Amino acid sequence: MNERERPIRISERPRILIAGGGTGGHAIPALCVADSLSEKGAVVEFVGAKTGIEKELVPRAGYTLHSLSLMGLAGGPVARARAGLLFLKALSRCRILVREFRPAAVLGVGGYASAPAVVAANALKIPTFLHEQNSVPGRVNRLTARFTTGVFVTFPDAGKHLRGAVWVGMPTRKELFGASREEALRHLGLEPPVVLIFGGSGGALKINLAAAEAFRTSTPYTVVQISGRRDFAQLSTQNPRHLILEYVDDIWRYLAAAEVVVSRTGAGSLFDTAAVGRAAILIPFPYATGDHQLHNARYFTEEGAAELLLDSEVTAATLRKRVENLLNDDERRERLAGRMRAMATPEAADEVAERLLRTHTRGREREP
Repeated sequence: MNERERPIRISERPRILIAGGGTGGHAIPALCVADSLSEKGAVVEFVGAKTGIEKELVPRAGYTLHSLSLMGLAGGPVARARAGLLFLKALSRCRILVREFRPAAVLGVGGYASAPAVVAANALKIPTFLHEQNSVPGRVNRLTARFTTGVFVTFPDAGKHLRGAVWVGMPTRKELFGASREEALRHLGLEPPVVLIFGGSGGALKINLAAAEAFRTSTPYTVVQISGRRDFAQLSTQNPRHLILEYVDDIWRYLAAAEVVVSRTGAGSLFDTAAVGRAAILIPFPYATGDHQLHNARYFTEEGAAELLLDSEVTAATLRKRVENLLNDDERRERLAGRMRAMATPEAADEVAERLLRTHTRGREREP
Protein backbone atom coordinates (compact mmCIF):
# COMPACT_ATOMS: atom_id res chain seq x y z
CA MET A 1 0.00 0.00 0.00
CA ASN A 2 1.52 3.32 -1.03
CA GLU A 3 1.41 6.56 1.00
CA ARG A 4 -1.57 7.96 -0.92
CA GLU A 5 -3.67 4.82 -0.32
CA ARG A 6 -2.79 4.46 3.35
CA PRO A 7 -5.94 5.12 5.48
CA ILE A 8 -5.77 8.14 7.75
CA ARG A 9 -5.70 7.20 11.42
CA ILE A 10 -7.92 9.13 13.83
CA SER A 11 -4.80 10.46 15.58
CA GLU A 12 -3.65 12.05 12.29
CA ARG A 13 -6.95 13.74 11.53
CA PRO A 14 -7.36 17.39 12.56
CA ARG A 15 -9.28 17.86 15.78
CA ILE A 16 -11.51 20.89 16.29
CA LEU A 17 -13.32 21.85 19.48
CA ILE A 18 -16.44 24.01 19.17
CA ALA A 19 -17.69 25.78 22.30
CA GLY A 20 -20.88 27.64 23.14
CA GLY A 21 -24.59 27.50 22.58
CA GLY A 22 -27.55 28.29 24.80
CA THR A 23 -29.97 29.02 21.97
CA GLY A 24 -30.53 27.67 18.49
CA GLY A 25 -29.01 30.89 17.15
CA HIS A 26 -25.65 29.78 18.56
CA ALA A 27 -25.92 26.00 18.37
CA ILE A 28 -27.27 25.53 14.84
CA PRO A 29 -24.55 27.50 12.98
CA ALA A 30 -22.00 25.70 15.13
CA LEU A 31 -23.42 22.37 13.93
CA CYS A 32 -23.27 23.59 10.33
CA VAL A 33 -19.56 24.30 10.75
CA ALA A 34 -19.11 20.93 12.47
CA ASP A 35 -20.74 19.13 9.54
CA SER A 36 -18.45 20.90 7.08
CA LEU A 37 -15.42 20.01 9.20
CA SER A 38 -16.50 16.38 9.39
CA GLU A 39 -16.94 16.22 5.62
CA LYS A 40 -13.38 17.49 5.32
CA GLY A 41 -12.04 14.71 7.56
CA ALA A 42 -11.86 16.47 10.93
CA VAL A 43 -12.79 15.06 14.33
CA VAL A 44 -15.17 17.50 16.05
CA GLU A 45 -16.29 17.68 19.66
CA PHE A 46 -18.37 20.28 21.50
CA VAL A 47 -18.34 22.11 24.81
CA GLY A 48 -21.73 23.39 25.95
CA ALA A 49 -23.82 24.38 28.96
CA LYS A 50 -25.95 21.82 30.75
CA THR A 51 -28.96 24.11 30.41
CA GLY A 52 -28.54 25.06 26.74
CA ILE A 53 -30.35 23.73 23.69
CA GLU A 54 -27.06 22.12 22.61
CA LYS A 55 -27.67 19.34 25.15
CA GLU A 56 -30.36 18.08 22.74
CA LEU A 57 -29.08 19.18 19.35
CA VAL A 58 -25.42 18.14 19.55
CA PRO A 59 -25.84 14.47 20.60
CA ARG A 60 -28.74 14.12 18.15
CA ALA A 61 -26.37 15.24 15.38
CA GLY A 62 -23.88 12.54 16.41
CA TYR A 63 -21.21 14.67 18.10
CA THR A 64 -19.65 14.31 21.55
CA LEU A 65 -20.75 17.05 23.95
CA HIS A 66 -18.83 18.00 27.09
CA SER A 67 -21.35 19.78 29.34
CA LEU A 68 -20.48 22.50 31.84
CA SER A 69 -22.43 23.93 34.77
CA LEU A 70 -22.62 27.68 34.16
CA MET A 71 -24.89 30.64 34.88
CA GLY A 72 -25.09 34.30 33.91
CA LEU A 73 -23.84 37.26 35.90
CA ALA A 74 -27.29 38.75 36.51
CA GLY A 75 -28.60 39.06 40.06
CA GLY A 76 -27.18 40.10 43.40
CA PRO A 77 -23.73 39.57 44.94
CA VAL A 78 -24.44 35.97 45.97
CA ALA A 79 -25.63 34.98 42.50
CA ARG A 80 -22.65 36.69 40.89
CA ALA A 81 -20.22 34.99 43.26
CA ARG A 82 -21.76 31.64 42.41
CA ALA A 83 -21.51 32.41 38.68
CA GLY A 84 -17.86 33.32 39.11
CA LEU A 85 -17.13 30.10 40.98
CA LEU A 86 -18.86 28.04 38.29
CA PHE A 87 -16.81 29.81 35.63
CA LEU A 88 -13.56 29.00 37.40
CA LYS A 89 -14.57 25.33 37.67
CA ALA A 90 -15.53 25.33 34.00
CA LEU A 91 -12.21 26.93 33.09
CA SER A 92 -10.32 24.23 34.97
CA ARG A 93 -12.31 21.49 33.28
CA CYS A 94 -11.74 23.05 29.87
CA ARG A 95 -7.99 23.14 30.43
CA ILE A 96 -8.05 19.40 31.12
CA LEU A 97 -10.28 18.77 28.12
CA VAL A 98 -8.06 20.78 25.76
CA ARG A 99 -4.95 18.95 26.97
CA GLU A 100 -6.62 15.57 26.43
CA PHE A 101 -8.35 16.31 23.12
CA ARG A 102 -5.42 18.29 21.68
CA PRO A 103 -7.43 20.33 19.15
CA ALA A 104 -5.77 22.10 16.24
CA ALA A 105 -8.14 25.00 16.94
CA VAL A 106 -11.05 26.03 19.16
CA LEU A 107 -14.08 27.88 17.83
CA GLY A 108 -16.28 29.85 20.21
CA VAL A 109 -19.79 30.61 18.99
CA GLY A 110 -21.10 32.68 21.89
CA GLY A 111 -23.12 31.70 24.94
CA TYR A 112 -21.79 31.02 28.42
CA ALA A 113 -19.84 27.87 27.50
CA SER A 114 -17.82 29.67 24.85
CA ALA A 115 -15.69 31.78 27.20
CA PRO A 116 -14.02 29.13 29.43
CA ALA A 117 -13.07 26.97 26.45
CA VAL A 118 -11.60 29.88 24.48
CA VAL A 119 -9.70 31.26 27.48
CA ALA A 120 -8.35 27.80 28.39
CA ALA A 121 -7.22 27.08 24.84
CA ASN A 122 -5.54 30.47 24.54
CA ALA A 123 -3.62 29.85 27.77
CA LEU A 124 -2.41 26.55 26.30
CA LYS A 125 -1.29 28.24 23.05
CA ILE A 126 -4.03 26.65 20.94
CA PRO A 127 -5.32 28.86 18.09
CA THR A 128 -8.73 30.22 19.03
CA PHE A 129 -11.49 31.72 16.89
CA LEU A 130 -14.93 33.25 17.38
CA HIS A 131 -18.02 33.41 15.22
CA GLU A 132 -20.34 36.30 16.08
CA GLN A 133 -23.87 35.79 14.78
CA ASN A 134 -25.41 39.22 15.40
CA SER A 135 -24.76 42.71 14.14
CA VAL A 136 -23.93 43.87 17.68
CA PRO A 137 -21.62 41.38 19.47
CA GLY A 138 -22.80 39.72 22.65
CA ARG A 139 -21.05 40.19 25.97
CA VAL A 140 -19.23 36.86 25.89
CA ASN A 141 -17.74 37.42 22.45
CA ARG A 142 -16.76 41.00 23.29
CA LEU A 143 -14.83 39.76 26.33
CA THR A 144 -13.21 36.73 24.71
CA ALA A 145 -12.29 38.41 21.41
CA ARG A 146 -9.07 39.63 23.01
CA PHE A 147 -7.96 36.01 23.48
CA THR A 148 -8.54 34.89 19.90
CA THR A 149 -6.47 34.29 16.80
CA GLY A 150 -9.32 35.34 14.53
CA VAL A 151 -12.95 36.49 14.52
CA PHE A 152 -15.66 35.71 11.95
CA VAL A 153 -18.81 37.81 11.70
CA THR A 154 -22.24 37.33 10.13
CA PHE A 155 -23.02 41.04 9.68
CA PRO A 156 -20.39 43.51 8.42
CA ASP A 157 -21.34 46.01 11.15
CA ALA A 158 -20.17 43.59 13.85
CA GLY A 159 -16.64 44.13 12.59
CA LYS A 160 -16.78 47.67 13.98
CA HIS A 161 -16.81 46.18 17.49
CA LEU A 162 -14.37 43.28 17.03
CA ARG A 163 -10.83 44.04 15.92
CA GLY A 164 -9.59 42.18 12.86
CA ALA A 165 -12.97 40.56 12.12
CA VAL A 166 -13.52 38.75 8.82
CA TRP A 167 -17.00 38.78 7.27
CA VAL A 168 -18.20 35.28 6.32
CA GLY A 169 -21.97 35.46 6.81
CA MET A 170 -24.11 32.91 8.64
CA PRO A 171 -23.46 29.14 8.52
CA THR A 172 -26.81 27.76 7.39
CA ARG A 173 -28.27 24.26 7.10
CA LYS A 174 -27.88 22.83 3.61
CA GLU A 175 -31.47 21.57 3.56
CA LEU A 176 -32.69 25.15 3.19
CA PHE A 177 -30.95 25.86 -0.09
CA GLY A 178 -32.95 24.81 -3.09
CA ALA A 179 -35.88 23.60 -0.97
CA SER A 180 -38.97 23.13 -3.16
CA ARG A 181 -42.30 24.73 -2.23
CA GLU A 182 -44.28 22.00 -4.02
CA GLU A 183 -42.38 19.19 -2.31
CA ALA A 184 -42.71 20.88 1.11
CA LEU A 185 -46.46 21.42 0.70
CA ARG A 186 -46.91 17.79 -0.32
CA HIS A 187 -44.76 16.45 2.53
CA LEU A 188 -46.49 18.61 5.17
CA GLY A 189 -49.99 18.21 3.76
CA LEU A 190 -50.60 21.98 3.72
CA GLU A 191 -52.99 23.85 1.45
CA PRO A 192 -51.44 26.97 -0.13
CA PRO A 193 -50.96 29.81 0.25
CA VAL A 194 -49.11 29.41 3.56
CA VAL A 195 -48.09 32.04 6.10
CA LEU A 196 -45.39 30.96 8.57
CA ILE A 197 -45.07 32.72 11.94
CA PHE A 198 -42.26 31.92 14.36
CA GLY A 199 -40.20 33.67 16.99
CA GLY A 200 -37.07 31.54 17.20
CA SER A 201 -36.18 28.68 19.54
CA GLY A 202 -37.29 30.64 22.62
CA GLY A 203 -40.64 31.74 21.28
CA ALA A 204 -42.06 35.29 21.26
CA LEU A 205 -45.08 35.81 23.52
CA LYS A 206 -46.29 39.13 22.09
CA ILE A 207 -46.22 37.82 18.52
CA ASN A 208 -47.77 34.51 19.59
CA LEU A 209 -50.69 36.14 21.37
CA ALA A 210 -51.32 38.61 18.54
CA ALA A 211 -51.20 35.84 15.91
CA ALA A 212 -53.47 33.55 17.91
CA GLU A 213 -56.07 36.32 17.99
CA ALA A 214 -55.47 37.59 14.44
CA PHE A 215 -55.99 34.25 12.71
CA ARG A 216 -58.42 32.62 15.14
CA THR A 217 -61.30 33.08 12.68
CA SER A 218 -61.58 31.82 9.11
CA THR A 219 -58.81 32.65 6.61
CA PRO A 220 -58.55 31.92 2.88
CA TYR A 221 -54.92 30.92 3.49
CA THR A 222 -53.10 28.54 5.83
CA VAL A 223 -51.31 29.92 8.88
CA VAL A 224 -48.64 27.82 10.58
CA GLN A 225 -47.62 29.30 13.92
CA ILE A 226 -44.57 27.73 15.59
CA SER A 227 -44.94 29.01 19.13
CA GLY A 228 -41.96 27.62 21.00
CA ARG A 229 -42.36 25.39 24.04
CA ARG A 230 -42.66 28.23 26.53
CA ASP A 231 -45.80 29.79 25.00
CA PHE A 232 -47.60 26.81 23.48
CA ALA A 233 -49.97 26.08 26.39
CA GLN A 234 -51.35 29.64 26.30
CA LEU A 235 -52.49 29.51 22.68
CA SER A 236 -55.58 28.22 20.90
CA THR A 237 -57.50 28.72 17.66
CA GLN A 238 -60.91 27.97 16.15
CA ASN A 239 -59.66 28.21 12.56
CA PRO A 240 -59.06 24.83 10.87
CA ARG A 241 -56.50 26.51 8.59
CA HIS A 242 -54.55 27.91 11.55
CA LEU A 243 -52.07 25.35 12.92
CA ILE A 244 -50.30 26.09 16.20
CA LEU A 245 -47.24 23.90 16.68
CA GLU A 246 -45.01 23.77 19.72
CA TYR A 247 -41.73 23.02 17.92
CA VAL A 248 -40.53 21.49 14.65
CA ASP A 249 -37.20 19.92 13.71
CA ASP A 250 -37.66 20.48 9.98
CA ILE A 251 -38.15 24.25 9.91
CA TRP A 252 -36.78 24.33 6.36
CA ARG A 253 -39.88 22.50 5.08
CA TYR A 254 -42.21 25.06 6.64
CA LEU A 255 -40.12 27.94 5.28
CA ALA A 256 -40.12 26.35 1.84
CA ALA A 257 -43.90 25.90 1.95
CA ALA A 258 -44.53 29.55 2.90
CA GLU A 259 -45.43 32.51 0.72
CA VAL A 260 -44.95 34.95 3.62
CA VAL A 261 -42.82 34.58 6.75
CA VAL A 262 -43.32 36.57 9.97
CA SER A 263 -40.46 36.26 12.45
CA ARG A 264 -38.24 37.76 15.09
CA THR A 265 -34.86 38.82 13.79
CA GLY A 266 -32.29 36.57 15.36
CA ALA A 267 -29.55 35.95 12.81
CA GLY A 268 -30.46 32.30 12.37
CA SER A 269 -34.10 33.04 11.53
CA LEU A 270 -33.10 35.74 9.06
CA PHE A 271 -30.56 33.69 7.16
CA ASP A 272 -32.78 30.60 7.14
CA THR A 273 -35.45 32.73 5.46
CA ALA A 274 -32.87 34.11 3.05
CA ALA A 275 -31.70 30.61 2.13
CA VAL A 276 -35.15 29.66 0.84
CA GLY A 277 -35.88 33.16 -0.48
CA ARG A 278 -39.22 34.12 1.03
CA ALA A 279 -40.93 37.47 1.53
CA ALA A 280 -40.77 38.37 5.21
CA ILE A 281 -42.23 40.70 7.80
CA LEU A 282 -39.58 41.21 10.47
CA ILE A 283 -40.43 42.04 14.10
CA PRO A 284 -37.26 42.73 16.14
CA PHE A 285 -37.27 41.86 19.84
CA PRO A 286 -36.91 45.33 21.42
CA TYR A 287 -34.99 44.22 24.53
CA ALA A 288 -32.17 42.33 22.79
CA THR A 289 -28.66 43.24 23.95
CA GLY A 290 -27.48 46.35 22.15
CA ASP A 291 -30.78 46.36 20.25
CA HIS A 292 -29.06 43.89 17.93
CA GLN A 293 -32.30 42.46 16.54
CA LEU A 294 -33.25 45.87 15.13
CA HIS A 295 -29.79 46.22 13.57
CA ASN A 296 -30.07 42.67 12.18
CA ALA A 297 -33.43 43.51 10.62
CA ARG A 298 -32.23 46.75 9.08
CA TYR A 299 -29.41 44.91 7.30
CA PHE A 300 -32.19 43.24 5.29
CA THR A 301 -34.80 45.98 5.11
CA GLU A 302 -32.32 48.59 3.89
CA GLU A 303 -31.56 46.28 0.97
CA GLY A 304 -35.28 46.01 0.14
CA ALA A 305 -35.31 42.33 1.16
CA ALA A 306 -38.00 42.46 3.87
CA GLU A 307 -40.61 44.61 5.60
CA LEU A 308 -40.15 45.93 9.13
CA LEU A 309 -42.87 45.87 11.82
CA LEU A 310 -41.82 47.25 15.19
CA ASP A 311 -42.78 45.30 18.29
CA SER A 312 -44.67 48.34 19.62
CA GLU A 313 -46.89 48.23 16.52
CA VAL A 314 -47.83 44.56 16.87
CA THR A 315 -51.54 43.93 17.44
CA ALA A 316 -53.86 41.28 16.05
CA ALA A 317 -55.31 43.81 13.60
CA THR A 318 -52.00 45.20 12.32
CA LEU A 319 -50.48 41.73 11.99
CA ARG A 320 -53.37 40.38 9.93
CA LYS A 321 -53.46 43.50 7.76
CA ARG A 322 -49.73 43.41 7.00
CA VAL A 323 -49.85 39.70 6.17
CA GLU A 324 -52.84 40.07 3.85
CA ASN A 325 -51.41 43.15 2.14
CA LEU A 326 -48.33 41.13 1.24
CA LEU A 327 -50.27 38.04 0.20
CA ASN A 328 -52.39 40.18 -2.14
CA ASP A 329 -49.44 41.96 -3.78
CA ASP A 330 -47.72 39.36 -5.97
CA GLU A 331 -45.24 41.79 -7.50
CA ARG A 332 -43.98 43.13 -4.17
CA ARG A 333 -43.89 39.69 -2.59
CA GLU A 334 -41.81 38.24 -5.42
CA ARG A 335 -39.47 41.23 -5.38
CA LEU A 336 -38.87 40.85 -1.63
CA ALA A 337 -38.32 37.11 -2.02
CA GLY A 338 -35.72 37.59 -4.74
CA ARG A 339 -33.79 40.18 -2.75
CA MET A 340 -34.01 38.06 0.38
CA ARG A 341 -32.50 35.09 -1.46
CA ALA A 342 -29.61 37.28 -2.62
CA MET A 343 -28.72 37.95 1.05
CA ALA A 344 -28.04 34.28 1.84
CA THR A 345 -24.49 33.08 2.53
CA PRO A 346 -24.34 29.44 1.41
CA GLU A 347 -20.53 29.23 1.65
CA ALA A 348 -20.20 30.52 5.23
CA ALA A 349 -19.88 27.15 7.01
CA ASP A 350 -17.26 25.92 4.55
CA GLU A 351 -15.27 29.13 4.80
CA VAL A 352 -15.13 28.96 8.60
CA ALA A 353 -14.22 25.26 8.45
CA GLU A 354 -11.43 25.84 5.95
CA ARG A 355 -9.93 28.66 8.00
CA LEU A 356 -9.96 26.48 11.10
CA LEU A 357 -8.30 23.60 9.26
CA ARG A 358 -5.48 25.83 8.05
CA THR A 359 -4.22 25.90 11.65
CA HIS A 360 -3.83 22.10 11.50
CA THR A 361 -1.95 22.33 8.21
CA ARG A 362 0.38 25.02 9.54
CA GLY A 363 0.94 22.98 12.69
CA ARG A 364 1.90 19.90 10.66
CA GLU A 365 4.26 22.01 8.55
CA ARG A 366 6.06 23.17 11.70
CA GLU A 367 6.58 19.63 12.96
CA PRO A 368 10.18 18.39 12.72
